Amino acid sequence: MPRLCLAAIALVALLGCKQELEPPAGDVAAALALDTLDGTPFDPASLRGKPAIVMFWRTGCQYCLHEMPVVAKVARAKGASAIAVMVSGNAERAKTLATSFDGTILVDDGTLRARYAIKKVPYTLILRRDGTASHAFLGEQTESTLADALD
Repeated sequence: MPRLCLAAIALVALLGCKQELEPPAGDVAAALALDTLDGTPFDPASLRGKPAIVMFWRTGCQYCLHEMPVVAKVARAKGASAIAVMVSGNAERAKTLATSFDGTILVDDGTLRARYAIKKVPYTLILRRDGTASHAFLGEQTESTLADALD
């Protein structure tokens, strides 16, 4: 009986970590005027006209590291942009950890983390062609969840 209770609690905790949230209002793409991991400015206008997956992450998050290649794969398959916004961590460490990410990595100075009240990661947004968010997810997402959200 105690094992059953523990299993039920674990299942509820796991399901509670993967949730769809209300997406933020406004032009999210325009807010991505940040520097890339290598220090060059990113032009958010490059996101106009096609959907995007924007994943907020930190270097110490294993779920984030698992989701990054999934985000890149889905974005590539759907003709979308893949953006990973590092909200916490060391840039040099991020360069070694993010080698499996085939997309653009941006570095947040704390502005976006505050604007979107990001307390947990991965926090993933699906952006429409106009830069507004259609979906927001908390927790590691599956390939099918991200692909369905882009459709």
